[in-house]
Amino acid sequence: MTRILTALVGLPLLFAVIKYLPPVIFLGVVSVAIVVGVLELFAIAERNGVRPHRFLGAALSVAAAYAFYDRRISEGAVLAAAAILVPIGSLLRLRGGKGRLDQEFGAVAVTLMGVVSIGLLMGYPVALLGEGDERGRTLLIFLFWTVWLSDSAAWLVGGFAGRHKLFLQVSPGKTVEGAIGALVAGVAAAFTARAWFFRSLGPGDAAALGLLLGTAGMLGDLGESMLKRSGSIKDSGRLFPGHGGMLDRTDSLLFAAPVLFYYHVYFLA
Repeated sequence: MTRILTALVGLPLLFAVIKYLPPVIFLGVVSVAIVVGVLELFAIAERNGVRPHRFLGAALSVAAAYAFYDRRISEGAVLAAAAILVPIGSLLRLRGGKGRLDQEFGAVAVTLMGVVSIGLLMGYPVALLGEGDERGRTLLIFLFWTVWLSDSAAWLVGGFAGRHKLFLQVSPGKTVEGAIGALVAGVAAAFTARAWFFRSLGPGDAAALGLLLGTAGMLGDLGESMLKRSGSIKDSGRLFPGHGGMLDRTDSLLFAAPVLFYYHVYFLA
C-alpha cells in the first residue's frame, strides 16, 4: 500500500513539472536525482571495499546530463574530461597519502561508471524534453507513463501469479510471469497514451515502443539488482517509502530513455 500511495503522490507532481514548468526546472529535478543516484551507487561500491571519487563523480555526472540541455557542450567533451580528471583524482589521492595503489583501479572504474551509467543515461530524458516544446513534453510523459506502468505490472503480476523465477541469482523476486505482464502492460500503456495524449503515434510504433520500453525497463531493473546483490543489500536507499532509493526508482528509466530517444530520432521525427 505504501508503494502505491507514493506513486499516486509522486507521479502527478512529476507530470505537472514536465507539462507546465520550464525545462530548466526539470533539469534541476534530474540533477538532484543524478547526485542522489550516484552517491547510492558509490555507497554500494564502498560496501565492496572500493572508494570512488564521490564529489568529482557527482559533479561530472551532472555535467554529462547538462550537456543534453546546453548544446554548446557535447557529451563527448564531458566524457573526455571525466576520463582525464578521474585518474588525476586518484593520482592526487595517492600523492597525498590518502589512497592505496591496489584500490585505485576500482575507484577510477566505479567513478567513471557513475558518470556514464547514471549521469549520461539520465541526460536522455532531458534530451527528449528538448525535442520541441509540446512534442518533447509528450515524449517525456510517454516515457514515464509506459515504463512505470510496465514496472508496476511486473510487480503486481509477479506477486500474485509468479511461479517461475526469471533470474534467481540476481533478483529472487522477479518471475517469468511478471516479465510477461510487464510487456503486455507496456504495450497497453503505449496504446492508452496513443488514444489519450500521443495521437500522432501510429499503432505499429505504439506496439514496438511498448515492447522495447518494457524490455529495456526490465533489463535496467535487473542490472541495478545485480549491483545491489553484489553489495548484499536489498534497496539502494530509503528515499521513497515502499520503493527504496533513487536507483530503485529510476533503474528502468536509465535503459529505456535512450531507447525512446533514438527510436524517435530514427523512426518518428
